[in-house]
Amino acid sequence: MNPEKVIAAFLKIWETNPDNIWETSEAIEGLQKLNDSLIACQDKSDADVVEELKKWCRSYPTLTEKIMAEVLGEKKLRGEHNDSPNTGNTAYENLYPKITEILRNRAPKMGKKENQS
Repeated sequence: MNPEKVIAAFLKIWETNPDNIWETSEAIEGLQKLNDSLIACQDKSDADVVEELKKWCRSYPTLTEKIMAEVLGEKKLRGEHNDSPNTGNTAYENLYPKITEILRNRAPKMGKKENQS
């Protein structure tokens, strides 16, 4: 699996909080640990960062499913109980700005073709 794709999917879920996933999966309780592990590996490769993300996500299967659906590009049909609204509740981003910074620096830039700067 492409590390950049995983990072981009995690970042999208991080920034949009669909279905209030951070709270409903209880992952919000472990954000300090994620923050610390990403800071510790911020100078390592994308693959190493993804390994840290995977290791951390193992404790939160609901969140992992949401991220993997994003990685795989799975789309739900629009209809009753299939929409994933953004909650607008992203206060956790302000508590852990390094997570956002590290992931944004590694996520593929939208609108740019590979091997172009």
